[in-house]
Amino acid sequence: MKKLALLVQDLDSDYFTLMVEGARRYCVEKGHQLMVFIIRSKNWRHGSFDYQFYAATSLISKSNIDGILLATNTYCQNAPEEKRIELVRELTFVPLVSIGAEIPGLSSVVSENKTAFKQLLSHITDGHGRKKIVLMMPLSTSVDIITRKDAFIEFLNERNIPFDNTKIIYADYTFEEAKDVLLQICPRKEDIYFDAIVTCSDDLAFGCISALHELNVSVPNEVSVTGFDNQRRCDYADPTLTSIDQQIEVQGYEAAKLLLDQIENPENGPKRISIPSIPIYRNSCGCKEYSIERNIFRDEEQILRRKETLAHFHFFLQEMQASLSLTEFKSLLIRNLKDYGITSCVVCLYDDPVYFGINDEFSLPDSAKVLIAFNKNGTLEQLESTVLNPQKNIIPAEFEFEANKTIVVSSLFNTSYQYGYVAYNPGSVEPRMYELLFSATGIALASNRLISLKDEETKQLENVNQNLKAASMTDSLTGVLNRRGFMTVAEASISKSLEEGKGGAVIYGDMDHLKKINDELGHDIGDVAIQAEVEMFKKVFRESDVIGRMGGDEFAIVVPGISESGFETIKKRLNTVTEEYNKTQNQPFILSISLGVTYYSEENHDINVLLKLADERQYEEKRIHHKERK
Repeated sequence: MKKLALLVQDLDSDYFTLMVEGARRYCVEKGHQLMVFIIRSKNWRHGSFDYQFYAATSLISKSNIDGILLATNTYCQNAPEEKRIELVRELTFVPLVSIGAEIPGLSSVVSENKTAFKQLLSHITDGHGRKKIVLMMPLSTSVDIITRKDAFIEFLNERNIPFDNTKIIYADYTFEEAKDVLLQICPRKEDIYFDAIVTCSDDLAFGCISALHELNVSVPNEVSVTGFDNQRRCDYADPTLTSIDQQIEVQGYEAAKLLLDQIENPENGPKRISIPSIPIYRNSCGCKEYSIERNIFRDEEQILRRKETLAHFHFFLQEMQASLSLTEFKSLLIRNLKDYGITSCVVCLYDDPVYFGINDEFSLPDSAKVLIAFNKNGTLEQLESTVLNPQKNIIPAEFEFEANKTIVVSSLFNTSYQYGYVAYNPGSVEPRMYELLFSATGIALASNRLISLKDEETKQLENVNQNLKAASMTDSLTGVLNRRGFMTVAEASISKSLEEGKGGAVIYGDMDHLKKINDELGHDIGDVAIQAEVEMFKKVFRESDVIGRMGGDEFAIVVPGISESGFETIKKRLNTVTEEYNKTQNQPFILSISLGVTYYSEENHDINVLLKLADERQYEEKRIHHKERK
């Protein structure tokens, strides 16, 4: 069995999902394994931190992959022509097949688009009488895009249609960009100077149709619009969209077949396979006869599933913002991944976060630990904390993914830091949700400071606690820091948090009715109540949070990396464990506490001021508690 890596930009667009399906189908037929790596090219400039996806390329090595399938046009779309070959050749440490672009000296599978593009232009000119045609295209160095531009200009020349700069409209690949650009050029219906728009992608075409509808321009009666890529929704749009099918699934299949030939017969040398593109004529160009039965129930079901998935993701984000112990975080993550249909998954973390700037070379660490691992056999706790060298193997040898299913690999990062990576078998949820899911996981790894809870640092914390006790900084009744110890450690914790670019919260708590408990039941029972309150804290707060008894019935906690919604989650969890205590422990008192919170930042980090503000807000909550008791 050979292991093939397919490098794609995402799994959201039909272009990539069809390519993956073609390669997967070949691998299933021949008994090979397909691993899909979600990547961006080096120095990627779209999105503030999307360039971080490039780090996943470093996870591919001779020891874990036998060959690479590369979606070259998207991988190199922002690179100047002279850099494209260099970018691709960086990946040729194993046999490589380029999909979508021909690279000298390498095997490639390409689409023959020029003929199909001219056929489409002839169709809207001869079949629908359009003479004032414009081309909408991205400003790109992609050979494929430039080929379409050249075909457009050649066609105009062949038909003696004058060419000038107004014949080409530049817009990025997105729906919103196409719509905005077209409305800027033609803000009124009378500004329309064309009777057909031929675009370089279906998303551009849909954006143009939306803009024309806004201008009360009828498509196709007044203006014909065509796309490129033949996305699935072309069949169900209104009007249905004329497009060009590049037979991407066929390209994926043939590329995998060619790569296996290159692996097994390296002496054969590079080969080139050309797949002809096919125009698909639908209603948007003016063809009336095209129709397809629309499954309304399926459409509504997809909308409902999307709403449910987004609602689930919203709750996932809220839970991830809470102050979680490592055990709680792992349990929460596994539950949510399974809820999203992921059947097998391994998450690995580097020993330390790795800084990776947009102009830097990423250096893959030689050590990573398994955080979670689960498959059809359940949660594999025996694999947790397994140490790997990701430069050689990114997955434990004994872990099994589902047979005949694609394995997706992606980096885990937050802003400029790489935390590790994930490998999983995706389910039936929309692929973009998985990217969002693991983006949120990267943020949680940073904000909850889970990295600080590694075994070595936990031991260091135990040593610090021993030193604190020796220095009389610990409260003898509860075992947490006393006022002196809290003030020392809290200042250090806040300073460290701010150095890492993270704010956090200072919480002040005052137990409710402790004086009454002491007066009516005695101070011994009062001490039991104080100790019980600290036990509640230990169940809710992390080991890295700073807890102190400020005197009597008052407590303070520093929680780095927490947001306002995270504090609300803490309050709910504290109420839950407290209610459980009151129901099950059969004590002669009711345990309760009022909490106030304030947040620290670079501008506001004086511990004395923060404690005062939090105490004032606690006092307001205590007044509410007293009213509720009456």
